[in-house]
Amino acid sequence: MIIQMVWLRLFCLAAVGAFLPLIGCKKEKPAQVQSALERPNPIALENEAIALQERGEFAAAEPLFRQCLAVRTSAFGSDHIDTLAAMNNLANLLHDRGENAEALRIHQDCLERRKRTLGPDHPHTLASLNNLALVLKQNGDLTGAEALNRRALDSMERTIGKEHPDTLSMLNNLANTLSDMGEYAKAEPLYRDLVQRLEKICGPDNPSTLAGKGNLANLLLRKGDPWAASSIYADCLHTRERVQGKEHPETLLALANYAAFKSETGSYLESEELYRRCLASRRNVLGTDHPQTLDTMNNMARILVLRGNLEEAERVARESVATHQRVLGDEHPATNDAIAILADVLRDRGNPTEAGALYEKALAGLRKTPGLTHRSTLGVLYEYGVYLKGQNKLPQARRIVYELKAAARQGLPATHPDRVKYEQFADTLR
Repeated sequence: MIIQMVWLRLFCLAAVGAFLPLIGCKKEKPAQVQSALERPNPIALENEAIALQERGEFAAAEPLFRQCLAVRTSAFGSDHIDTLAAMNNLANLLHDRGENAEALRIHQDCLERRKRTLGPDHPHTLASLNNLALVLKQNGDLTGAEALNRRALDSMERTIGKEHPDTLSMLNNLANTLSDMGEYAKAEPLYRDLVQRLEKICGPDNPSTLAGKGNLANLLLRKGDPWAASSIYADCLHTRERVQGKEHPETLLALANYAAFKSETGSYLESEELYRRCLASRRNVLGTDHPQTLDTMNNMARILVLRGNLEEAERVARESVATHQRVLGDEHPATNDAIAILADVLRDRGNPTEAGALYEKALAGLRKTPGLTHRSTLGVLYEYGVYLKGQNKLPQARRIVYELKAAARQGLPATHPDRVKYEQFADTLR
């Protein structure tokens, strides 16, 4: 199941309270108000693009972000603070679309320009460090992401203080990166420090405090302490329902994580019920095409497999693939993840021919973006190896598992639970 970490995509870094949000659409606003006589109006373009992006309509948002960047470049030059804000926003959108190669290039260019024109400690420069780290993480370069997170955090602690909201946001992102690396012993004290500070500054029921607690629960579940995580997940969900309402997007994130927790601990019936509720609410609140709705569809298919309801699982998985392809395109990593889930379902339903073709299709895309060392790609390689072994195609299985072991050794620490699992599976093919 997908455990959804709360990440921050930084923007102007001065909005107190606007930290630890859901993954997504933090955008930079221009420093200079444009003339109302300018046509096209870059502010109007930007606002419309942001609204589309927040609804998950990435394809429609992209040309507006590109036009906004072109207008500002023409009016102000390539190094102006507003032009660089437009560059940042376009790169974030491309990241959302799965176009990570171009997103990486633009973020790197934006970062260098900001360091040169604004200085290494300027809030916008630190925002670029953070947003570049998110792209590196998506590409599977967790070591590179960690280095950028640490640089930004060190600068923030030095310039704006350890208890500034934006410093706490960066502390959260560093802890998330360490958790993804399997460095649980390093991540846990950061999460606990984060939660303690948030409780002191914001109070125990503040959404930002609950976000920090939720990420701590995710870490505890990953490190193999589900019962410590259980009370945190339940408390976060119930508090969000009371404070924010049952259909607030952040409440639905807590609901999705609680459902994932129930699945990870073997409570499949409860997990299915929670996912059904989450999927219905996300369709109602966010829309059928929103990325978080699509994530829930994938998890719904997974839990239906675990419950033995393979017929409904196939229907949900096929709907998920079709919607991903329509909304995000055939090459988006999330589309390939959905294809891999459908392959898992068909494998378990006894349709090996289509399952094998879908595994190959998904891996062809995932090897390119986000790359071999990314956890999603490693997971699909593992499932494909299981499929090949089940089909008694042992030479092919060994080739896939050799690729899996090499990528896991490059991308995961030796003690990471997933790497241990992959190594153990490889031993069964000797």
